[in-house]
Amino acid sequence: MPTPGFDEFELDLELAFKRDLPPFIESVQAAPLSHYNVATIPAKKNGVYLLIQDDRIMYVGKTDSRAGFQSRLSRHATHIQHRKGLDPLSIFFKAIAIPVFKNADLEGMLIQNYGAPWNYSGFGGNDPGRQRDTQEPARFDEQYPIDIDIPLKFVPIGTYSCGELLKILSANLPYTFRFEKRVYQEELAATVNVLVENMTVRDLLALVLENLPEGEWQATVLLGRVILYREQRSYPYYQQLIHS
Repeated sequence: MPTPGFDEFELDLELAFKRDLPPFIESVQAAPLSHYNVATIPAKKNGVYLLIQDDRIMYVGKTDSRAGFQSRLSRHATHIQHRKGLDPLSIFFKAIAIPVFKNADLEGMLIQNYGAPWNYSGFGGNDPGRQRDTQEPARFDEQYPIDIDIPLKFVPIGTYSCGELLKILSANLPYTFRFEKRVYQEELAATVNVLVENMTVRDLLALVLENLPEGEWQATVLLGRVILYREQRSYPYYQQLIHS
C-alpha cells in the first residue's frame, strides 16, 4: 500500500547512457593519437575513450584510476608504432570524461554498439611472459606484426656493452623486447661499437650477436615482440630467427 506523501524515483542509468552517450560521442571532434595530444587532456580525468581509424571505431576502453586518460592513451599511442600495415597517423581518439559511471558497463555497451574489432584481440596487452612465447599470438599481432626494419633515433653512435645496448632497446622500443638479464653477464659484457646513426633493430641485433659466443645465442622476432636468449630453438609462431 502506498505511503501517503512518499514515493521513490529510480534513475535508469543504463537506459540513459544508451540513449544519450552515443550521440554525445558523435558530437566530439576526434584528435590524432599522439603523445602531444594525449598530454593536453586534463590530468586524472576518467571515463570512456575510443580509438578510430578511417571513421570506424576500432577500440573502446575505459579508465577509472588516478592516472586517468593520459596514462592509458599514451600507452596506446606507443603500441601502434612500428607495426607493419598500420600507419600511426591514421589513428585518432575521443576521450569522454564521465564523473560517475562505476555501476554501468559503459565499455561493454559501447563495444556492442560500435563493433570495435580491436577489443578482445590482444591490443594493448602486457608482455605475456616467457611461458607464452610458444603459444598462438594475439589476433592484433597477427594482423599488424612488429617491424624491426624501422630506423631508430634513440641509439647514438658510441661504444656499449652488449647488455647496455640491449637495455636501451628494451626501454625504448614501442613493443616488448625481452632478453636474458640474470645469467651470462660475462658474455653480455662484451663491447659493441655503433658506428652509424639510425640503425634498425635488425642491424643492432646482428651487431650484438656478432660479439656473443658463436652458435650459442639467438634472437627470435615473434609477431608482437622480440626475445634474445642463450638458446638455439625453434618457435611455432615467429617472423625470423637471428643466430650468433
